[in-house]
Amino acid sequence: MMASSSTSDSTTVPETTNLQRKSNDVGWEFGMLVNPKNLDKMKCKLCGKEFSGGIHRLKQHVARIQGNVAPCPKSKKEDQEKCKLAILEAKNKKKRVRMADLETRKTVNIDENQEGDEEVIEVEGMGANKSARMLGPIDIFTSSINPETPKGPILTQQQQHIKNVIAKDRLHVVHQYVVRWVYSHGIPFNAIANDDFKRMLEAAGQFGPGVTPPSQYQLREPLLKEEVDRVKGFDERTRR
Repeated sequence: MMASSSTSDSTTVPETTNLQRKSNDVGWEFGMLVNPKNLDKMKCKLCGKEFSGGIHRLKQHVARIQGNVAPCPKSKKEDQEKCKLAILEAKNKKKRVRMADLETRKTVNIDENQEGDEEVIEVEGMGANKSARMLGPIDIFTSSINPETPKGPILTQQQQHIKNVIAKDRLHVVHQYVVRWVYSHGIPFNAIANDDFKRMLEAAGQFGPGVTPPSQYQLREPLLKEEVDRVKGFDERTRR
């Protein structure tokens, strides 16, 4: 019974061997967990310093990157370069993921169909109007954005900070609704990394409040046929 419980918990809590996580991250050469149940609290193997911030903060400590944590007095030049390189690689990886997500979002435009014609959306109580919709909390993340062409008045630093805090709180609420659906229906966690899932969120965000899911009949009949035709058409184009 104990072994079974440990296995089920591994999906939410990374495995640890004593105080060492099973990870290829170079940071674990220089650090360890203070408590296997707290993945944030770290201890440097070189100088013994304990601090919060996880493995990323540990690598900053060893690399002697000031600002977030005190530099390690015992790290050698080789150790520092190794951790600096790992931090840079992780930063570049996150940037590539963000750029890929942005490109995925750009492929979604619910105001145009696949032939490029404008689609008229009829919203109950508003009549046929493709632009008549209320803005929802996630519009700030899902509306088409060109970072090189800012819209609206220029905000002060304090105003921008407040806007970012509000946006972060709203996004957190959106994430809470997503995870409830994931957990309650046993959706594999890696499904959220799927580009089609991201496009679905983008399309829902562009539509705004009042978006409704398709009925089971629509899933079984017309929408299924449309998707089959779309995939067949895509396959035919790729074979040409």
